[in-house]
Amino acid sequence: MVNVNTIQPGTVFAWFMFIMVIRRFVMLLVAGVSGRNRPFPTGSRVPEDSILKRKAQMESSTTETVHVEFTKDARVNKTIGNDSENDTYFLILLLATAVFSDEDSRNSTRTIVYGLIYLVARIFYALAYIMALQPWRTLTYALGFACTLACSLDLVITMSRRLN
Repeated sequence: MVNVNTIQPGTVFAWFMFIMVIRRFVMLLVAGVSGRNRPFPTGSRVPEDSILKRKAQMESSTTETVHVEFTKDARVNKTIGNDSENDTYFLILLLATAVFSDEDSRNSTRTIVYGLIYLVARIFYALAYIMALQPWRTLTYALGFACTLACSLDLVITMSRRLN
């Protein structure tokens, strides 16, 4: 019989982090759906984001034509802010996977693969964002997020298999 006193802390942590990643995914979906029919506030988005909105929305918001130039410096700063938000989740999950999952299997290959995929995806995301390469920016962000989700699922499965 399993009770609250026999559940391992690593299992609780794994489920907590999994729920945090799912929460982030749901927030991204809600933000995308809720902003679907609204124009961007003037000067708040980088120019390639206008591709994501219908032309009619963009034309309706052109009554106030304030052109804001997004320099590479502004893009680099936005990339750094985005990395600080996303890297925190992944690094905590990677550390937990290294501590809990690799301890059981005595093999750190999965942790290394997760780390490399995420690192490459985030590097390409930063380059795509700075150079304003719109479809690649979204794809590399999705790859990094998928790697975070896979690492989280791996940790949940590993910790849930442990005997209490």
